[in-house]
Amino acid sequence: MFFPCFGPDLRQMTGNMSEPDATRGVEDGLEIWRRIAGDMPQTGDVSDPDRVLVTALADRVTAATVAAVLPGANLPDETVRQSRLLNRFRHTAGRRWYGAIADAGLPVLAIKGLASGAWLYAAPQDRGISDADLLVRREDLGAVIGLLETHGFAFADAPTRSRWGFVSDASFQPLLSPDGAVNIDLHVAGDAAPFDKALPTADMLAAAQTAEGLGIPSATHAFMLAASHAARDLFTADAAKTVIDGLLMFQRDDRIDWPEIAERARKGRMLRPLSVFVALLGRLGADVSRAARDLPVDRVGGRLFERVVRDHCTMFPPSGVPGTGERLARQWLLAAAPSVALQRDARRIAGLIRPHSGVPGR
Repeated sequence: MFFPCFGPDLRQMTGNMSEPDATRGVEDGLEIWRRIAGDMPQTGDVSDPDRVLVTALADRVTAATVAAVLPGANLPDETVRQSRLLNRFRHTAGRRWYGAIADAGLPVLAIKGLASGAWLYAAPQDRGISDADLLVRREDLGAVIGLLETHGFAFADAPTRSRWGFVSDASFQPLLSPDGAVNIDLHVAGDAAPFDKALPTADMLAAAQTAEGLGIPSATHAFMLAASHAARDLFTADAAKTVIDGLLMFQRDDRIDWPEIAERARKGRMLRPLSVFVALLGRLGADVSRAARDLPVDRVGGRLFERVVRDHCTMFPPSGVPGTGERLARQWLLAAAPSVALQRDARRIAGLIRPHSGVPGR
């Protein structure tokens, strides 16, 4: 159930969707997103996409990804080749350690970019990743860490990005190989609370599918993961890879069980971020009509949401990076139910007093 500030009241609090400057100057960027979504006719009459915007998007998601999903990207061949080589190295490393865990008889799923590369793209190396995200059962965490430690992996000894320390209850500091080249991000839940209420790890493991030799979430569960992580990143540039994944998922949305998503979202207080994510993808060119039968996508709007759309269409210029105030507003009005936002802020306040290192106790 939505709180009153979602829907008409949210529009009142955050401005009029039809203000004249809300979408000025974003047409070229919107055309790029629509091409990625498959919403543009592929004919000789369609002009080449704006090179500056294409390059800016490639900086966010890797040149290999843009070359794979955007017809007419025309990025330098050598730039794309180097990008694919780096992506291939990271995917191969992730698969190797996924295999080591699975071979030890421990249930494991590849999630996020490692999984997306296996089923959404023509080749895994088309999907940029910075680390290998692996989901394991909480009760197996110690065994998985022990296995990796026998091969020289150790938790990163690095400060967290925030003053309140590592606040996630779903994942930890990355495990790094002895040479620092391989980064494994272990998860015991798909995302921070309340995600595990909406979609428990046991349910994801039970419904897993196999693609390219990896156990990965079902299409339905993969979409829920994508929406949750995009919301956690507050629909900023950090979520650009996830947004592309979402657009590609909508090209196969006959595999997504939207009633299941809506039911789980209501149960886990995730209806707001899921609806905002779907609405954003719809604005960027996806056909979200099937999803909108079960999710209140038509209740998403307002100046803050329009800012998110504009940020995507201008490819996230540095001058437009959200400040602290806007990030708080995005969390409370777009990315989480009020009760969830309150819980997260409470964890941050507690972290100011006693920051958590992000290394699990054993």
